[in-house]
Amino acid sequence: MTGRWVVFLILGVLLVGCSEPEAQASGSELALTPSALATLDEAHTGLAAYYCRRVVCAGDDGQNHTVQGFVAFDLGRLRELGSFQASLRLYQGEASRAYARLGRLFIERIRVEGPQDPTALKAPALFTLSNAASGEGYLELDVTAALQEALAEGEASLQFRLRFEKPTDRNHQSDLALFGATEGHSPLLIIRPGP
Repeated sequence: MTGRWVVFLILGVLLVGCSEPEAQASGSELALTPSALATLDEAHTGLAAYYCRRVVCAGDDGQNHTVQGFVAFDLGRLRELGSFQASLRLYQGEASRAYARLGRLFIERIRVEGPQDPTALKAPALFTLSNAASGEGYLELDVTAALQEALAEGEASLQFRLRFEKPTDRNHQSDLALFGATEGHSPLLIIRPGP
């Protein structure tokens, strides 16, 4: 058994025995649930967050304000990983209208104090992926490089912002993509042993 598999096996045993709900181990796969989820509202009215309280939203609202999603994962237990592959799994509701009007979805690693940090909407992207698939279902995005960078920098959490290419289409209609946040559909950070 190689060293990286031993680390994953030990992590799996430790995490299965923990009472905290944020980590689940399955064989050699580790799945972290979010430590924070939020919908960020450019207008700071709280309306988007209120309407998206059971999901995470990205797009624009009926007043042409940009709406972005925020997902963070606690990295406290991942300090001793060897070679690994990591993916971000999101459950996306059908969003063809949002994609048609606002373009591609960007998934960006950011570094802020938390979802209430006023800079979260405009924080520089440290890592970026994009998605053009607008249908309902799971998106699985390779975030290995983002996790490697966060661990190398000694970060306590890995944070992602979800935003569309165009902040708004100025049509005074709400164009939102909805990402599951409830049990069974919550975002997951999935870590598997690497090659």
